[in-house]
Amino acid sequence: MTRTFATLTAAAALMIAPATFTSTAQAQSPSPETTTPPAASPVVPDAGTPQAPPAEMPNSPSTDTPSAAPDAMPGDTTQASPTVVPATPKFVATQESGQQLGSDLIGADVVTSTDEKLGSIRDVVVERDGRIIAAVIDVGGFLGIGAKPVAVSFDSLAPTTTDSGQKIVVALTKEELNTAPEFKTLEQVRQETSDAGARTN
Repeated sequence: MTRTFATLTAAAALMIAPATFTSTAQAQSPSPETTTPPAASPVVPDAGTPQAPPAEMPNSPSTDTPSAAPDAMPGDTTQASPTVVPATPKFVATQESGQQLGSDLIGADVVTSTDEKLGSIRDVVVERDGRIIAAVIDVGGFLGIGAKPVAVSFDSLAPTTTDSGQKIVVALTKEELNTAPEFKTLEQVRQETSDAGARTN
């Protein structure tokens, strides 16, 4: 009888063991993961970690307002100075006494105080404000050939009206005019400077 009881006890243990093992395995197996991702929690910066200012943060947009583009680059000389436009033009209706016409001066004879002819006025030098500062006189030569241009200050000339027109009296001698420096225009000076530079090269 004792052997029979032992046999029944072993059989009962075998029947109970699979169920216990299955329950234990189910309890220990991980639960299946959910397909819905958890909501992202806001990132709160650590209060103890100092944050860099926006200008120093990488790839941060600049908060500075762009400055206006300069009118010209340094060293740029292509811009011309602005032209100063004078005030509203005035009209002159008639020539007044004491005024002269350019056509009266050009070609007028230049003489000494003793009425010795020195030459004739070829041109005048005019300032930007309209003042005539010098008269260019052709001195010497023959029929205009070989004459030397000499510029004399206009305030040293004394126009005198004659029966045949006008003559210009100057307090100079022929020798003084002949030894005076030759007048050169700005174009002539530039040409001589250019020629001198070409010769040195």
